[in-house]
Amino acid sequence: MALAEFTVQVGAFKNHDKAVRLATQLQDQGFPATPSPPERNPGNLTRVRVGPYPDRESADIMRSQLLQAGLKGFVVHTTTPGTASGSTRTSLKSQAPPRASSAADPTQERTDDASGGSGPAMSGSPEQPRILALKKDPEDRPASEKKLPPFVLPIVLREGKSSGFIALEARLFPHDPVDPSQHGNNLSFYIQPEFHTTWANGRQSLTFEPFYRWDQHDDERTHADIRELLWQIAADSWELRAGISKVFWGVAESQHLVDIINQTDLVENIDREDKLGQPMINLALIRDFGTVDLFLLPGFRERTFPGQEGRLRSLPRVDVDNPLYASAAEEKHVDFAIRWSHYIGDWDFGLAHFAGTSRDPRFVPDLRPGGEMVLVPLYDTIDQTSLDLQATKGDWLWKLEWLTRSGQGDRYTALVGGFEYTAVGILDTSADLGVIGEYHFDDRGESAPTPFEDDIMVGLRLALNDMQSTEALFGIISDLDTSGKSFNLEASRRIGENWMLELEARFFSNIPLNDAMFSFRNDDYLQIELARYF
Repeated sequence: MALAEFTVQVGAFKNHDKAVRLATQLQDQGFPATPSPPERNPGNLTRVRVGPYPDRESADIMRSQLLQAGLKGFVVHTTTPGTASGSTRTSLKSQAPPRASSAADPTQERTDDASGGSGPAMSGSPEQPRILALKKDPEDRPASEKKLPPFVLPIVLREGKSSGFIALEARLFPHDPVDPSQHGNNLSFYIQPEFHTTWANGRQSLTFEPFYRWDQHDDERTHADIRELLWQIAADSWELRAGISKVFWGVAESQHLVDIINQTDLVENIDREDKLGQPMINLALIRDFGTVDLFLLPGFRERTFPGQEGRLRSLPRVDVDNPLYASAAEEKHVDFAIRWSHYIGDWDFGLAHFAGTSRDPRFVPDLRPGGEMVLVPLYDTIDQTSLDLQATKGDWLWKLEWLTRSGQGDRYTALVGGFEYTAVGILDTSADLGVIGEYHFDDRGESAPTPFEDDIMVGLRLALNDMQSTEALFGIISDLDTSGKSFNLEASRRIGENWMLELEARFFSNIPLNDAMFSFRNDDYLQIELARYF
């Protein structure tokens, strides 16, 4: 038989020396980190893991501590000679600011929403349970006498944990809007706290994550949401989650094609990264052949859209007050989804099917009293089968998202696929430079209500791996049928222990009349955001 062990993986490196440096940094901060021999891992990657721990709760606790240090990680289940083993999965997404130089390599294993056995973990809701005693140090001192990192102590002293951030955002628009009723430069602030507690030896947990934004000009962008209000119970071979939560599927950089569980919060950003909380019951069956996730989704969330004065909105505007539905149950329609995720060697994949109300509406023109033309969102009932696939081959990541969908006219197929190559330690520095290339295809062609029907994206990702965790991502999306292009820049840098400065810029060039982004042709903007984490 075998004894279950759990570790927290914080990186996977092609450069062995870099992995050793990160492990040493972690050890200096009191974390029991070790680099694994590369010859034991697929692709000869050196993995940096903290642990091991005898149970899931202890590993989750250490992952929470690492998040406080600004180090993203995920729990890995392994076995050693001993007694019976189990399986686990956990999440890695965190909004905590980096507080230490992680020297994180972009070849670090990417994850999606679920995983089985000892494979990569999946992203979902953050789990930050209470702290148990850490693994004993070489002096075998009791936990109360250990020298713990200072950010760990507040967590040790309480059963539950609260965290989150508040941010001030400024958007600067160099051009006048196409519609005179739209605003110019704009200020807003938002807050997103999180409260988390566990009980029953860490087998059960409750997470509450509200969200609120105030916007200077756009009444629709001033809004509140419950991103998460989730109860979770975990066993060795299954997990049950009930409440409001967020689930992410996909691997691509420039478009999350197969991600369908949560509705897009489009007033936040047109990149569609922000999601509304979705009511759900999710049962995960964790087996040797992978993880099977079953979803029951009662209650549909309508997409948010900018209001009359908002920027980066369609012309004419979307009327969010009078949506149409293909189903007579309208927003009370109950949706279903199933997903199988697993890994084979260097390959990670997820195969899913969704049946329910489409998160992507079609639009019906309508003339309102007074002569205003508006677009009314129509939510169809669809069936979608999808595949997301990623292969880690040394310094290369190969990615594919594919779907086929019926219910919105004729059945259609769409995909996004490409690669990311990372040059480690460029110019004899600690910085890493990634080169990204992706292709978008939709067989509906120019009739597709999306800007990604025949486009390519090229980009650069720079990680300085410095004490301030400076990162930048630049990309260009070009329509192969026209000369239309969009330019995107995202950059961030830590300031002190609790502050983060982020920069975002979007520019549009030669957008043709029949392009879905034609309404944004005057909406170039520079966004500056300062966030305080707590």
